Amino acid sequence: MNNRLVRFAAIAASLLLAALAWGCVTSAPPVPAPEIQTLRVGFSPNYPPICMESEGEARGLEADFAAALAKELGCGFEIVQMGFDELLPALLDGRVDILMSGLTITPARAYKIRFCKPYLNNPLVAVTREGWARSYGSASQILSVNASIGVLRHTYGETFVRKHCVRARVVSITDYDAVPEDFAGNRYSLYVDDLAAVLDLSAKHPGVLEVIPYPLQQQDIAWAVHPDNPSLLSAANAALDKWKANGKLDELLDKWMPDRFR
Repeated sequence: MNNRLVRFAAIAASLLLAALAWGCVTSAPPVPAPEIQTLRVGFSPNYPPICMESEGEARGLEADFAAALAKELGCGFEIVQMGFDELLPALLDGRVDILMSGLTITPARAYKIRFCKPYLNNPLVAVTREGWARSYGSASQILSVNASIGVLRHTYGETFVRKHCVRARVVSITDYDAVPEDFAGNRYSLYVDDLAAVLDLSAKHPGVLEVIPYPLQQQDIAWAVHPDNPSLLSAANAALDKWKANGKLDELLDKWMPDRFR
């Protein structure tokens, strides 16, 4: 009888240890800490509300992400502001450690740098005058429209519209803040850009513009690190996993993009 009790106790102890081990595996793992004293963040303040500048200070979703990531890593951080075209060169030549600037994942960029896990889907969408959105019942109807479509010059939105909206007349503009005036002047019937930019426009001009709620093209946004920095890549991905599990990611996204597509 004693031997049976001993064997039972041993089995019970083994099951308890296995359960504890399973609990450790399924919970969010701790964020690894790469050897960084100050996290240098490449940031281009040209993309509200994701990254922008106010009174000389970096603000927006990515600025909050930078502060939160540095806290997870147990280090300081410095936001290095620069032009958008300078972001990749600055990362590759070692002037910054990570890019947190609303970067869309593209094959051309992924060939040069290493993207972290995406934190947001930021699809291409169309915006029109307030009250006109109901005229468009699907994404395919927008793509086949025989009308003028405004796009921001030298962006993926322009490339997409020229390729897929073959019946449309494309109007290339250089300043998306002029979109409300362009609509008022009947310069085009639709404007196509990514969701973050369109939501920013709508927020700045309430009652003037309306988002048509049909994604035209899915796009993922992510941070990026140097190809030779796998430790920072791993740490950033672990931080994102932790924030997704504990709700911090949604908290920050809701702060800056409460009307994003869910």
